[in-house]
Amino acid sequence: MIYEVNGDLRSSMLIDGTAEARLADILTIMDSRTFPKRESEKIVGGPGRLRVLVNTQRVRVEYKSNGRSYYNASDVLSFAKVRKGKNNEKKNHYKRATA
Repeated sequence: MIYEVNGDLRSSMLIDGTAEARLADILTIMDSRTFPKRESEKIVGGPGRLRVLVNTQRVRVEYKSNGRSYYNASDVLSFAKVRKGKNNEKKNHYKRATA
């Protein structure tokens, strides 16, 4: 359902079941793509979790002749894990003197 709020068009994607259909479309499109190892580790939550997913054959992996490994994007996105963002700002423990 599409409706208008303050002049903006919005949709109730989560209510009418189109979110699941949209996710299925994305995973189907990404089935022919691959992610490199480091990117896959970031998406699934770390190297240990990626190793477990590969060993249990939940994520397909392709080894290239140059020694690099590429992981099926659809499988990796299926097991994506949301991580809390890190605070990359350095804390300023020293206060500057102001005149």
